[in-house]
Amino acid sequence: MKIRTKLVLILSGGIAAAAIVSALVFMRIQASQINRAEQAKTRVLIDSVQQMADEAQLANDPLMLLDYLEFLRDGREDVYHCRVLMSDQWQDVGGKTMKPPKGGTTIHVVEIPTKSAATTKAVEIHFLSSLLEDRKRDALTASFVSVTEAAGAVFLVGLLISILLASSMTRRLVAIEETVEAVAEGKLGVVAEAGGRDEIARLARGVNMMSEKLREVEQMKKTFVASVTHELRSPLGAIDAQAKQMLRSDTVRSDADKGNLERIRKNANRLEHFVTNLLEMSKIERGKLDFHPRRGEIAPLVEDTALFFAPRAKEAGLTLEHDVLGELPSLRLDSDLISQVLTNFVSNAIKFTRKGGRITISARTVENGSG
Repeated sequence: MKIRTKLVLILSGGIAAAAIVSALVFMRIQASQINRAEQAKTRVLIDSVQQMADEAQLANDPLMLLDYLEFLRDGREDVYHCRVLMSDQWQDVGGKTMKPPKGGTTIHVVEIPTKSAATTKAVEIHFLSSLLEDRKRDALTASFVSVTEAAGAVFLVGLLISILLASSMTRRLVAIEETVEAVAEGKLGVVAEAGGRDEIARLARGVNMMSEKLREVEQMKKTFVASVTHELRSPLGAIDAQAKQMLRSDTVRSDADKGNLERIRKNANRLEHFVTNLLEMSKIERGKLDFHPRRGEIAPLVEDTALFFAPRAKEAGLTLEHDVLGELPSLRLDSDLISQVLTNFVSNAIKFTRKGGRITISARTVENGSG
């Protein structure tokens, strides 16, 4: 999973969690407010009954209260039934007793202080419990719908912000990644965008500093290699020229001396070629060493290598032999590179073989599995 996707999921998940928690808290507060609103309505109605009872006592007319209660029962859908306590007897408003409705009722009693036993002492108001619950449920449902819509809008806006923020962060990370890949490919000195003061900006500046330092080191290495190769070419050229002059002079008479001088020339030329390759060290490190194959024989390369290292092996107390088995076919090869490989092998063998040991360079034809 990409880091951009992870960031979007984390940020959007946090926003969704915050929206859900906020919605739950809001719904709880809203439920409390709805309960208080219903209680306030009930309290207003009870206060109006209390006031009407007081007025009825002042006017000494109980019918005023009965008419008002009948009006409430017929005009308010939440009022199911009313009755009054007069002369120590309960009288139903409307003249008939009501059966308890389905869902029950909530009874509120209004106490009325009186001066005479013949007057009203109390009033009972029966509210429909189911209707009150339906009101609360409808109000909560409407609130839930509004909160859900608001939370959905907040989540969508948060998701969009999360995508934009994640894209901004990962865009800089991708730029840093591309810079690192370019440096790994040898494109030293490339830089990534390093604006800002956050951790990603500090990382980008660190990568840019690394790229610049590597470029400086690479430049120093090239300068060093160029200087060294220049200093090595001069003595190698002098050796080659001196060997040529000795071969043309009459002082060298034996075939052995001529062969030794010819091998000196060949090895001097080979070393000069290796020194030239040092100038392209960056290509060697990237696996792009120049390869120039041409038709040639492997046996002379084995023999020249053995003869070249024979004096060194003798000084180390070792026996160096070469053995070419059978007639070897002509191959397409880079003789300079093959000579370099053989030279490395034999040099290491002389270095790590104990005194009195034997080193053999052999070449032979090996058939593959298909014959």
